[in-house]
Amino acid sequence: MLESREDYHPAGALDVLTDRTRRDVTEVLLGVLRSIEPYEACILEAERDGDFEVAAFLRELRRQDIVRAREATRLLKRSLERAEASVLKMGGARVELSVGS
Repeated sequence: MLESREDYHPAGALDVLTDRTRRDVTEVLLGVLRSIEPYEACILEAERDGDFEVAAFLRELRRQDIVRAREATRLLKRSLERAEASVLKMGGARVELSVGS
């Protein structure tokens, strides 16, 4: 769950945050995070059906998604930190962001 608390932003300070390019990159990174699917049920079903090749394939997909999600999280954090620094430089108040379950 993404939570934010916004205190005060002078006119124009949010222009940095709403820049079209930044939004596009952020949407791509968020898409990576959203793509993580619960594979466990499908893995268990494949194993129950005796299709261990499919189960192994699904495990590998899950592993790859976790790696991509970690990198997307790191990049999003970096992007948000840069945006916050730009807002603060323009005289805006700090925006606290936290990512949790």
